[in-house]
Amino acid sequence: MTSQTQTLVAYDQVPYLANPLPQTHPSRLAAIAAMFGVSYAPPKRARVLELGCASGVNLLGMAHFMAEAKFVGIDLSMAQIREAERRAKELNASNVVYHHMSIEDVDSKFGQFDYIICHGVYSWVPPRVQEAILRICRENLSDDGIAFVSYNVQPGWRMKQAARDVFMALTPPDVPAAQRWEYGVSWIKDALETTANDEKRPLLHQALDNELNSTLTQRDIRYLAHEYLEENNEPCLFRDFLAQVNKAELTYLGDVEPASMVRHIAHPSLREFFKRRPPQSMVETEQAIDIITGRSFRQSLLVRGKTQSQINRALTPDFFKKLHIQTRITRSEDKDGQVVYTHSKLGKITPNPPYGIHALDTLLAHANKPAVFKDLAEKFSELANGGNEGIFGDILFSLLGAGLVEIYADLSIPALPKGVTPLAVLDIKSGRESTSNYLGEMINLDPMQRFVVPLLQGDWDMSEAITKLAELYAKGQFTMNPAPTNDDQIKKILEQLVNNVVSTFKIHGIAG
Repeated sequence: MTSQTQTLVAYDQVPYLANPLPQTHPSRLAAIAAMFGVSYAPPKRARVLELGCASGVNLLGMAHFMAEAKFVGIDLSMAQIREAERRAKELNASNVVYHHMSIEDVDSKFGQFDYIICHGVYSWVPPRVQEAILRICRENLSDDGIAFVSYNVQPGWRMKQAARDVFMALTPPDVPAAQRWEYGVSWIKDALETTANDEKRPLLHQALDNELNSTLTQRDIRYLAHEYLEENNEPCLFRDFLAQVNKAELTYLGDVEPASMVRHIAHPSLREFFKRRPPQSMVETEQAIDIITGRSFRQSLLVRGKTQSQINRALTPDFFKKLHIQTRITRSEDKDGQVVYTHSKLGKITPNPPYGIHALDTLLAHANKPAVFKDLAEKFSELANGGNEGIFGDILFSLLGAGLVEIYADLSIPALPKGVTPLAVLDIKSGRESTSNYLGEMINLDPMQRFVVPLLQGDWDMSEAITKLAELYAKGQFTMNPAPTNDDQIKKILEQLVNNVVSTFKIHGIAG
């Protein structure tokens, strides 16, 4: 069985977990180019290629909201491509096409693209396919194009390698992935019990215990099977990846997560570290950050036709003036009446008064969608006595380094329908528990939200939605607690329910 055939069988047996990838949105990629003073193709009318598109969820989500852009996806799995084509047809998405083919078969005749996406592929394919990926980035990128390539990196991934080695050593490859997984996890748990009370546990067991609790029992089997059971998974040092990039006549632009490139400037302890040990090059800086932060996964952006000297790495807050900015911070009060700022992923935030507080309040005033820097700076100046654009830019720079704000370039915010988007309806009909918004973000929907989605199509009517829900309630298809005692109570509760759902959908950008 050839390597390509083994890969095809594995991906048809356990289709790769297909979700929206907001970090691959063209406006996010263009924002990194803007950070470094590099020209880019306007996302609104871009041509986008995804290598290894799986069932097309990522591309279809972007195509749905970017009608003037063109999207092309390829994948080796016929089953995945058929699903991608089915979904695109149901949505009447004429601006996205899918091809069942190998990455190695893409050549210069395939056309040029402004953005090329290759997520979750590079580390999991043999060297010749890695070379093909970089060749495509060289031959098929437009002059101002940007390529996104993700991969596992050492030494951070070395800690995860122990679990993969156990699976490879104990479970035969001809056994179905789900059975290999169940046996491997069970075996690891039993092995760890043998040293659970030892004063000095083997380093291997410490690594396995951490991986078991953080990943092996926490993630979807569709992700885990391809991360730990695939024949190919070869992490590399960043400098070695960069050597392959240079060999392919490409140039490294940066990481898709701006925080990773700003943190060593904005974070006090990292600034002090690099003062004591000044790096001699960008490569040395990036490699050092991988080690200090324990990074195990990278998402690199590549360009062609540009040299490192044409990339302005002397970052200052001035680049914000060209961008849209958004935060995921919320504001509330604790039991003592004190204002608390909380980030959706990073937890509680303690801003420095007074300007830090005014900056967060400014961002919160535009929290529902990204806003241009000019509007935010004007709002900040109104709130902060003596505050100005320069002060606001400096605070934004620190927030970016902490991962508390997101940036977009040339972002087109579409007009959304009164009801939920057709994409949301399709996703729920397809059995998914989430959909994506115009930023390419995955929006998870709870059971009641999924229940209501089909009732909010097009120019939906509240009375019709309530009538339908009341009929379904009468049939026992869902419950209300406490149970209403008459028809008027049912109507009132259902109307409030629908209003709450619609308000949430508007906040998440899947309803107008």
